[in-house]
Amino acid sequence: MKKSLLAICYFLLIVLYASAQKEIRVGAFNYYPAIYQDTNGEIKGFYVDAFKEIEEKENLQFKYVFGSWDQCLQCIKDEEVDFLVSVAYTEERVLFMDYASVPLLTVWGEVYVNSSSNIDGIRDLEDKKVAIMKADINSWYLQELTRKLSVNCTFVYGEDSDDVFSKVARNKVDAGVVNNTFGAAKSREYDLHSSGIIFNPFDIYFTVKKGKNKDILNLLNQYLEEWKYKSNSVYNIARRKWSHGDVGTIQIFPKWLKNATIMVVGILVVLVSFLVLLRYRVNVATRKVRNTEDKLSRAILFAPFPIMIHAEDGEVIAISDSWTEISGYSHKEIPTISDWTEKAYRQKSTVVKESIDRLYSYNKKIEDGEFEIFTSNGEKVIWDFSSAPLGTFDDGRRLVISMAKDVTERKLYESELITAKERAVKSDILKSAFLANMSHEIRTPMNGIIGFADLLKTPQLNSEKQEKYIKIITKSGKRMLNIINDIVDISKIESGLTEVNIQETNINEQLDEIYNFFKPEVEDRGVLLRCKDQLIKREEKINTDDEKIFAVLMNLVKNALKYCERGFIDFGCVRKENCLEFYVKDTGIGIAKDKHKAIFERFIQADIYDVNARQGAGLGLAISKAYVEMLGGNIWVESEIGEGANFYFSIPILMNMPKKEVSPLQNQTQKN
Repeated sequence: MKKSLLAICYFLLIVLYASAQKEIRVGAFNYYPAIYQDTNGEIKGFYVDAFKEIEEKENLQFKYVFGSWDQCLQCIKDEEVDFLVSVAYTEERVLFMDYASVPLLTVWGEVYVNSSSNIDGIRDLEDKKVAIMKADINSWYLQELTRKLSVNCTFVYGEDSDDVFSKVARNKVDAGVVNNTFGAAKSREYDLHSSGIIFNPFDIYFTVKKGKNKDILNLLNQYLEEWKYKSNSVYNIARRKWSHGDVGTIQIFPKWLKNATIMVVGILVVLVSFLVLLRYRVNVATRKVRNTEDKLSRAILFAPFPIMIHAEDGEVIAISDSWTEISGYSHKEIPTISDWTEKAYRQKSTVVKESIDRLYSYNKKIEDGEFEIFTSNGEKVIWDFSSAPLGTFDDGRRLVISMAKDVTERKLYESELITAKERAVKSDILKSAFLANMSHEIRTPMNGIIGFADLLKTPQLNSEKQEKYIKIITKSGKRMLNIINDIVDISKIESGLTEVNIQETNINEQLDEIYNFFKPEVEDRGVLLRCKDQLIKREEKINTDDEKIFAVLMNLVKNALKYCERGFIDFGCVRKENCLEFYVKDTGIGIAKDKHKAIFERFIQADIYDVNARQGAGLGLAISKAYVEMLGGNIWVESEIGEGANFYFSIPILMNMPKKEVSPLQNQTQKN
């Protein structure tokens, strides 16, 4: 009984403690990584991590009211929140808000670029495309700065900081402007770095409504003063965690200049040290050779790039730490040049002395060139070597200093540029062929319309010919309309304006409608049209975009009819686990296997280089592929020349997809 009473009392104490917690409403908006809302609706960031310490120590509970920046400002005015985070000081805001005395952060705008960019100054933005955000103070400041300096660049608007980084990473623009807090946290994810262009530094604060919540403001000031100047405080630990350790850093020099500077300084340090050692060696000629070798080794040990000193007999005197770090081989593993070449080149060197003779005959630095080497873990890298004579030991052996630069990334980039150029040339050829085909496709129905319209003006034209001419004009007009519709559809897909509209759809009704639409035309051509739609219940509906399903089926059946002059055309669907698989089969001319992928690309017919190519803009299958991928499905073809063609596409049966603007063709272009 006594234990039961104690348990009840303990429970009541917990309930009373929890109920005594004071709830404080925090106005929060998307300011990654300080505070933001993830896809699950949870509020995260280094502010949130730090606030947990206040909650535990002060018996408080922070409730986050998330919205846009404008919504948060209105909430503080209407007293719907108790305080705001990350507010810059302005004369307008101080009229209705009180600011904390201790700033949260000092932030600024930074221009970020990709690894291949040579932008490292404000004037390098001339004739460049720069991504910015609307209504962003840093973006406005950069626009004003470029205007005052007469730097002509094109500004492209992004929806948010992630969109700006995405545009830079995908080479849609040359540079992008974000605040330094976001840049430090996200630059590694997008493989970007700061160009060194920084501007517009300002402090941000906690704020409350003017004359309200002074106790909260004082509490926040108290914790900020304690946190900011302790490196191991929860606030600073959270900042480093969310920013990958890059807290408040400014990159003054571009990466290539920094590396080049280090390399030059390192070379100078090595050479100066070596000259000092040589002079010292003359003065103390009685010192043993080994002491001299030790000093030479220490001189290059910490060089920031690979360095090796070796003698003409092949002995490796010393290597730098960078040599070991990059190649994986320590000095013990490569005591001689032969050991090095056997491991790095997979062959022993036999021409060390001859190379040194040639080097000393020139008596200057020699560029040895680029070589592919194997690291200790079997990875291939490319080093650019150069060598120079380094004098002689007391024992008469000549010395050589060899320096290397790892150019693996540069060579890979050059290879990617060559590949990209080849793809661009191929794309130009395809577009030229498409334009030639499109010119023919548009002129043919246009000539028919104009020509037979003129014939209708013929005096005393009988009604039979009139009707015949009108039918030809109507047919040409429909053909022209189909071409224009295809061009409009592909343009909307390319520009990302095509929306997915998910709703309940009866697939059988769509199959019946397509069958009834094509049946007269197919029968006139002597081809059998068959539709199998009984593999799912007649009344069953699925969630999908009915217009896009209908458009894909129409394109595939129309395509089959175009290339099928005899036999049959079958179409229908089959239920397979969690998806519906549609098919359109014909007994037409068939498609070569090497063209199975090409026919789904833009502007391509399988026989576009054939003088007997059928009419059509070559857009129907590309549009169909884009629509199917928007619905989360796949499309493919099975065919051989002379054996007909079987087209298939599948879509999920149960879909819960929001409306979105997606261009699968743009994604395909980026992957290619």
